[in-house]
Amino acid sequence: MKKSTSSLRPTQNGQFVLTSGRGEKISAIEGLKLSQRMGFILKESRERGLSGDERRALIKDQVTRKK
Repeated sequence: MKKSTSSLRPTQNGQFVLTSGRGEKISAIEGLKLSQRMGFILKESRERGLSGDERRALIKDQVTRKK
């Protein structure tokens, strides 16, 4: 029986997609947890359907605003 190939890792270029779920698992292994504030920001950005660049800009704005 053949193993099914995942569409998340194309064999042509050897890259893979790091989803938020996978990122959370990696962070948990490293002992890292999101603060409530950052969790809220990320949840809100997902609900608003922001792109990756828009999310990064939002996070950068929030971090610089905190200082």
